Amino acid sequence: MIRCYILDDEQPAIDVIKKYISRIPELLIVGTSTNPINAIEFIKKSTIELIFLDIQMDEMNGLDVIKTLGNIYKYVLCTAYSEFAVNGYDLDAIDYLLKPITFERFDRALSRVDKRINSTNKFNNISIDDYIYVKTECKGKMLKIDLSDILYIEAKSNYVAFQLEQKKILSHISLKDLEDRLGQFNFLRVHKSYIIPLKRITSVQNCEIHLKNVPISIPLSTFYRESFFEMVSSNLLG
Repeated sequence: MIRCYILDDEQPAIDVIKKYISRIPELLIVGTSTNPINAIEFIKKSTIELIFLDIQMDEMNGLDVIKTLGNIYKYVLCTAYSEFAVNGYDLDAIDYLLKPITFERFDRALSRVDKRINSTNKFNNISIDDYIYVKTECKGKMLKIDLSDILYIEAKSNYVAFQLEQKKILSHISLKDLEDRLGQFNFLRVHKSYIIPLKRITSVQNCEIHLKNVPISIPLSTFYRESFFEMVSSNLLG
């Protein structure tokens, strides 16, 4: 699953990309914005891999957005002006889509995205079998953790605790690093101290999240509330 964001100062252009993304099961929209400043703030606190980015915007040029966010993200440029594409490639954008964008052209761009993400594979500590190896508090000892066994992950002082159904595993690793690495497997940070697997959510009430087979509630902080509801909105009915 590729987690993506759409930034364009025209809502109709965003709606077109959203419609195309809905036809690609491997893509998940984490958020959208018509405001570059708000988008940068949101992106920096979220787990996002791919950004569909308009170049010509009133408040901030799309190329300046790339320079601000850096190359930890992948970019597909969306523009009505083909002369800007060269500058985008100088900043290592994967592709550019010339408006009006057809689905066929969009689909070809996604093929390039898939190749780029697979070749760089920044999630190299996680195998395609959906497990990770973590260093434990015991020197020289590593443990294999199946992602499906994780109930939630909690930050505790200088280490994190992987809460499984039968035990807890402690590891010296940052929650931010885990947030980046586990994002493609639908794990989401919901609090400065918690990451949860979305598939285990049973209910959300006010600022508390309830998970399957977890006796405690997980707090949903104000800072992560917007990104959380952006994630679950695609499955929200009524």
